[in-house]
Amino acid sequence: MTNPLPPQRPSGPYEQSLTETRAARKALEARIAAARRRRRLGAVVAILAVIGGGIGGVAWWMGRDTAPQTAPVVASAPTKRCSTQTPVTLWSAPSMQPAAVALVKAFQADPSSPCVDYQVISRKPIEAMIGLGKGQPNRPDGWIPDSPLWVQKVNQAAGLNAKIATPFAESPLVVAMDPAEAAKLDAQPAWLELVASDSPIRMSDPRSTTAGMLTLSTTLPLLSPEQGRVIIPKLAQQMAASDDQLFATYTSEPAKASAFPTSEAALAEHNRVNPQHKMVAVIPAEGTPSFEYTLINVSTNPAKAQGIEALRAFLRSEEAAKTLASFGLRSTAVPVTLPTPPGSIGEIKPGSTPNAAQVTAAIDVWQAATTSFQLLSVFDVSGSMNEKVGNTTRVRITQEAAGIALNALPRSTKLGLWVFSSDKGGGRDYKELVPLGLLSDDAQRARMATAAASLSKEVDGWTGLYDTIWAAYSKVKASYDPQRVNAVVILTDGKNEDPGGGLSLEQLLAKIKDATDAKRPIAITTIGIGPGVDAESLRKISRSSYSDYYGAENPADMTTVLAKALFDHECKDGVCA
Repeated sequence: MTNPLPPQRPSGPYEQSLTETRAARKALEARIAAARRRRRLGAVVAILAVIGGGIGGVAWWMGRDTAPQTAPVVASAPTKRCSTQTPVTLWSAPSMQPAAVALVKAFQADPSSPCVDYQVISRKPIEAMIGLGKGQPNRPDGWIPDSPLWVQKVNQAAGLNAKIATPFAESPLVVAMDPAEAAKLDAQPAWLELVASDSPIRMSDPRSTTAGMLTLSTTLPLLSPEQGRVIIPKLAQQMAASDDQLFATYTSEPAKASAFPTSEAALAEHNRVNPQHKMVAVIPAEGTPSFEYTLINVSTNPAKAQGIEALRAFLRSEEAAKTLASFGLRSTAVPVTLPTPPGSIGEIKPGSTPNAAQVTAAIDVWQAATTSFQLLSVFDVSGSMNEKVGNTTRVRITQEAAGIALNALPRSTKLGLWVFSSDKGGGRDYKELVPLGLLSDDAQRARMATAAASLSKEVDGWTGLYDTIWAAYSKVKASYDPQRVNAVVILTDGKNEDPGGGLSLEQLLAKIKDATDAKRPIAITTIGIGPGVDAESLRKISRSSYSDYYGAENPADMTTVLAKALFDHECKDGVCA
């Protein structure tokens, strides 16, 4: 028997786009410096361009493919106006991040702006859902989600109680399509034609992406129950983890992702970065909902909160509208017309945005019709988990992140919780805190919440890693559920250190190889936090078992890594891992 090949997880083009747009950003900084020399004259010109409305938008669009991104010309600021600056960290939805960087640079160049140093970091919605917990290190001061629906989800999952702000920008949901495929359309299609045809559009995961969430919530009411039972499983079988993954697939193999919903801005960015693989926009006849970008204040520091409020006002200015337009985003305060790419089908027609109840109902239907999870989560509670991370510890970061993840997982999930170190009783290195059980059972959910909140009480001893992995794998194998993704999720901050001896790495890998059944796959997902992790060994273990290793050398990044590990899986030929 040979080792199974792990599912391929194509990396999204977001990281690549950061590299590819580095020159454009340097050019942006140079333009801002030049703007300072030109002082107010350039600012007046920029404002007049915005007042031109649609003319300015068309001019930008026609030249965007061959010219670097432009930013508003801003007024000069004294070189040493601020002796100190207040640092403010902003998390941004990936589709807004490049524009947000340009916006804060423009704002900081204005002499009337506060003495604030803004840092913009990209975070996907599901990453933010876990990382915004009140006790998490490196929490941002502000957050720019791409839909207010995520704010409601985060408030519920992390107890954030954030206030939903007025959107400052939007980007309509469109269907990105291969130009040759779009040319075959007889007329502007309806949503039902796009999702219910013999070759339906592909979708990103509606549980963790805004494009998928908006598409499912918009189209589900159009389907009869009979249609839904056929169409939803077909859509799920071709589901991708993200819009980035779909764009990357189209770039490498166009036939495998020839049509999928995404934001107008993401499509524009793809076409700019990939001029040889341009796509066109197809707008459903009924209209489409929009991605809505808001700036959410999550800071309790008065100075930082003031900096966020000042930025919020700037984001609704004419100057900001011009910058947003240069990234294919529409200001909600200052209209600027953005024409769709040549060859597109239909004009943008705003449709109603689903509310929270509609989204919840749609996700419930999706989850019921698609594969669920059986996850045995296994957390390291060796002595090193008490090491400090800022004002907290590794184990406290872990237990809060585990509690938030519990709220983010679908109620149809079967979940159990073990801890491990060394000698946890009965000659074993591990201990079961909660057996596998359905989260739809309120008692099971309560047991999981209590156990996750008490992890710090279990910390002691060494790291009996390999024996624990084999025991957890054996447990899931014995209770294998063919209707679910079956996985063991191991989180550790160290390497195998078992005073009692136990399995070696080679012995563990041999056991996994002998026990593997390709028709009944069990994934062993490993998560390493801190610099002392044996990443190479963990990677070997995961890649021998339909999964991969996820590392967070900085323990403060563990929440983001945990989100990726829990929601990253792939289905092939009806089998998911």
